[in-house]
Amino acid sequence: MKIDRSFLRSKVARRIFILFILCALIPIAALTLLSYTQVSQQLKKQCMGRLYNSAKSHGMSIYERLLFLETNLNLIGSTTFKDTNRLSILNPEKILGDHETKRFTALALIKKTGEINQLYGELKDFSMELLNKSIKIDNEKTTIIFQDNHNLPSTVYMVIKLDHNSLKSDRLLGQVETSYLWGIGYKNMLPPMTDLCLVDQFRKVLVSSFPVSDALLHRVMMKNDENQTSFFQYNVGDQGFYVSSWPLFIKSGFNGPNLSVVLRRSEADVMSPIADFKKIFPLVVLLSIWIVLLLSIFHIRKSLVPLEKLKQGTKRVAQNDFKSRVTVKSNDEFEDLADSFNLMSQQLGRHFEALTTRSEIDRAILSSLSVKKIVNTALKRIYQFFSCDSISVSLVIDKKPSTYHSYILTDIRVRKTQEQFFNITSEDEQILTKNSKYLLVDLKEGRPGYLAQTATENMKSFLVLPLFLNSILKGSIALGFKNDTNFSQDDLNHARQIADQVTVALSNSSLVEELEKLNLGTLEALARTVDAKSTWTAGHSERVTSLSVKIAKILGLDQKQIDTLQRGAFLHDIGKIGTPLTILDKPGRLTDEEYEIIKEHPVIGARILEPIEAYADVLPIVLQHHEQYNGKGYPHGLAGEDIALSARILAVADVYDAVVSDRPYRHGWIEEKAVKMITQEAGTHFDPKVVDAFLAAIS
Repeated sequence: MKIDRSFLRSKVARRIFILFILCALIPIAALTLLSYTQVSQQLKKQCMGRLYNSAKSHGMSIYERLLFLETNLNLIGSTTFKDTNRLSILNPEKILGDHETKRFTALALIKKTGEINQLYGELKDFSMELLNKSIKIDNEKTTIIFQDNHNLPSTVYMVIKLDHNSLKSDRLLGQVETSYLWGIGYKNMLPPMTDLCLVDQFRKVLVSSFPVSDALLHRVMMKNDENQTSFFQYNVGDQGFYVSSWPLFIKSGFNGPNLSVVLRRSEADVMSPIADFKKIFPLVVLLSIWIVLLLSIFHIRKSLVPLEKLKQGTKRVAQNDFKSRVTVKSNDEFEDLADSFNLMSQQLGRHFEALTTRSEIDRAILSSLSVKKIVNTALKRIYQFFSCDSISVSLVIDKKPSTYHSYILTDIRVRKTQEQFFNITSEDEQILTKNSKYLLVDLKEGRPGYLAQTATENMKSFLVLPLFLNSILKGSIALGFKNDTNFSQDDLNHARQIADQVTVALSNSSLVEELEKLNLGTLEALARTVDAKSTWTAGHSERVTSLSVKIAKILGLDQKQIDTLQRGAFLHDIGKIGTPLTILDKPGRLTDEEYEIIKEHPVIGARILEPIEAYADVLPIVLQHHEQYNGKGYPHGLAGEDIALSARILAVADVYDAVVSDRPYRHGWIEEKAVKMITQEAGTHFDPKVVDAFLAAIS
């Protein structure tokens, strides 16, 4: 018969195969020296140890299942019972498990009043008296109740509070599936040929797979009380058994009695391997495997060390460390795999760096539409990504198409970039337009005009990325390198994508800037329209706006608050559209009726602006700019901090401009008199903090 040796083509496979062949034959001779006595003693000792460990393991498994049941019950309580007055329950199979994984056989809600509402299944003889006895010790812990129903196993209940913040709360009751909890029944979790018994601290048997005598219970409890090693032998008739127990301290995490897990195994089962001692071959195989492992550990490690290095390398890649490399010198497939891994890591690193660079530019777009901020972000991220020696972003000046504004970065540690202006020729523009994706420039062949600002003596080559908007050249990005650089196609694609993203960002910034200028110009025009109603108020809104912005800056308001104040100041007197000109231009003192009409203009102004959702933050300024700090202003008599800060600022600027300007009924005050009046009114008419800032603004 011809043996298939194809699997030996691998060097690793051949090395391990030869190692196993050589080592597997060595233990055969040694196994014949085993003696019957040694084996029997070892079997007995191992049985005792395994039985004790099994009792401990089974006890811990029961405790873990109790914790899982508690978690499951808490999950039901927190997700299912949102309103304890109107209960709704999910699919029982999803909550309680199916037939194979059933955890609760019944659920009930125990109301604060003691009323028991059954939700699922049918409770077995449960009463409030049984619950009240069980929760006396600790009303906060989950309660475990074992009810003796004169048949084994005992019924097990679990009770949790639905509201831990309340002394009295509804409780959720679950009747536990005992076969799942104890690990016996349709899915036996006991070691083979092992019997189980569970006893509580009051010597009450909760479940047992064998008849339990009082003598056995007495010995188990005595061992637990004396803190002795809990395993021993005992006889039932002419049959011997090995017994081990382990205490399960339920009270450490639940409100319930402590338990003892008791396992037993017959002596005949323990010693059965002796009868099969002559069939020693399985033991020979087992021992041979262990000896093979001991003798071949060096060679196995020789194969596993490269694997471990690759494993650590994958962990570093998972932690976004793409620069570290795996070094393997094994002259086999592991070395080839390490080389492939390093290549993959390098490519992934470049892709993630490109994504990070684009993400930084995205954040710059979202956080600010400032051209300088977008350019600075692009400069730093592209500088780091390509490891270049210099980078510049040059943008066309709209009113001078042949003039470029260049931002230059030659050192990442320098916070402030260089800014220069230069002109380029139509020939240079044609070259950039023709090479719309990218242009590789070798300075040995000459220095183009569009690189004059960054092409220093140390630079050897440049990668130029033209920026286009609607097929019109709007600028370029130039990356300078002092050493010869070879770009992969992936690098060039990344560079082009980043350049396109910068173009979009700058376009958005320019568009928003134009819209902002249009908006502000509209407000100025509207303010002039209002002021033009009377020759006496011409320019009033613009002067008040300018002074208000100065005061706001001194008070440390952020740019968003200043912009809102600026809009509100332009529009603060828009309500005077509804005021008759005869009142506005009246040369004498106003009557009470005329003054009441004047006092309506803040409300009229707010009503005019109210339909414009974008001016919602301006309404308090327009409505409250005639309120006084002492509460004696109009229209609502607000006082102190109840008046918006922007309105308090505007009030000072408005009054100051009004008193220093000529009016039909008086001449304008001199500046010293106006300042004195405002200073005297600090704390009554005006906010003292705003007055201090006003004095600083006009000084």
